[in-house]
Amino acid sequence: MFGIFGRKKKQQRQESGAMFMRRSFAAAEVSELLGQWRWDGGFSNQEIAAALAPMRARSRDMHKNNGDFKKFISLFKANVVGADGFYLKSDAIMSVAAPALDKEAAFFIEYHFKRWGMRKDWCDTTGVKNFAAICRLAALHWARDGEAFIMLDRHAQNRYGLSLRVVRPDACPEWLNRTTDEGNWIRNGVEVEPGTYRVLAYWFDGREEDTTLPMIVWQGKAHRLVRVPAVDVVHLYTQNDECQTRGVPLAHAGLKPGKMLEEFNEAELVAARDESNWLGVFKAPAGREGEIKQLDEDAEEQGRLRRHSRKGHDVVLPEGWDYEPKVPNHPNREVAAFKASMKRDLANALDVEYANFANDWSGVSYSSVRAGTLSERDQWLMLQADFIMAVCTPVFHAWLDSFLRLSISGKYGISEYDRLAEHTFRGRRWGWVDPLKDVNAAAVAVAHGWKTDSQVAADYGCDLDDNLEEAARIAEARKRYGITEPQPMNTPKNDNEGGNNGEEKD
Repeated sequence: MFGIFGRKKKQQRQESGAMFMRRSFAAAEVSELLGQWRWDGGFSNQEIAAALAPMRARSRDMHKNNGDFKKFISLFKANVVGADGFYLKSDAIMSVAAPALDKEAAFFIEYHFKRWGMRKDWCDTTGVKNFAAICRLAALHWARDGEAFIMLDRHAQNRYGLSLRVVRPDACPEWLNRTTDEGNWIRNGVEVEPGTYRVLAYWFDGREEDTTLPMIVWQGKAHRLVRVPAVDVVHLYTQNDECQTRGVPLAHAGLKPGKMLEEFNEAELVAARDESNWLGVFKAPAGREGEIKQLDEDAEEQGRLRRHSRKGHDVVLPEGWDYEPKVPNHPNREVAAFKASMKRDLANALDVEYANFANDWSGVSYSSVRAGTLSERDQWLMLQADFIMAVCTPVFHAWLDSFLRLSISGKYGISEYDRLAEHTFRGRRWGWVDPLKDVNAAAVAVAHGWKTDSQVAADYGCDLDDNLEEAARIAEARKRYGITEPQPMNTPKNDNEGGNNGEEKD
């Protein structure tokens, strides 16, 4: 009895197992159709160590020689950082126990940080870039190389005691993977604490003539490596996996199709040029093919066989000969549609809005471009938040620490660091093709309590308190010079009253 029962249970398990295999995830199926779909380990340090150098080199080549990728990098810098960089809003408080805003300290900190950031001879160790330009270069490295490194010089010879130095990402060797004498792990050139993976230091290629640096031989080449504590390094990259210590080019998913599209363009252009240079074919009558050689040997007749295209020029052929003109087949009418489809895929890989990226506004309406642009701006906002967290905040903390230790900080000292370190960075914001509608919508939101004036000002990338102070200063200046205050304009209530500037109605 028990034997029969056991056989039935075994049969049920086998049947359930077969059903499970039939109902399993389709993405895990192993078949001839999916045989080329290989197992992937994600963004592991092992895969990054093997692939980062060629990916980075190819990304740099595409940025240098490919118009689409050059446009992507330009869009990235312009939207993540912009012309003016990031705006510091100090939220200094009276004390940690009484977190009320200290307006005097906040204005003092904002003034000095802006002063330091505007002076390229103070902000940059090379004396070439101000803080906004450093941020743009870091954004370029982030998009093109996958990461950006900024070293903090805490002993700079300037009034604030701090300068920044941008370092090329390939200065940190991704092939360096070992354990230190202290038992710490080095993963792709980044020294981390075992278990927690907290970053302790970064290893960089130093000067070869500095014999005090430890030397490591890699692929037959000696490297002089210098260890820099993590507190003195700002490292910007996108972490796609936990424990990932290095970043990969943000356009990695578009490099291969982008390169193939570039080669297609070149092949199509060469084919069109060759066909344009080939005007036609001379044909001799049957049995008289030998005359071609005779004509070729006759200097006076060579012009009949080898000739350049000239306007209004007739062709005179020997009796019985014929001339067949060549009709070019390149570029054909399918090229534009094919390239547009490929660029849409490329725009998806780069996380940008297609019409602006490809400069293709055919078939675009006001509503569609608005929806696409708003979706793209959400991406830019996330990237701005990552940039602020990884770059702006660490730089401000380092600057404030240095600032409060120097006499230039006046009555404020390092003991007040905690209450003075409260801050907010704001990135650039964007206008719209019909700003009047946005302004009216914001006014309605404020009137109904859905938003506040401070939130609306933040949406425009400014601060309400600063605006009110500036408005009061301007009003006082108008009064002093006897200038009448401008009257508010009557804005149209709808498109029928004031028109819509030719735009499509939503």
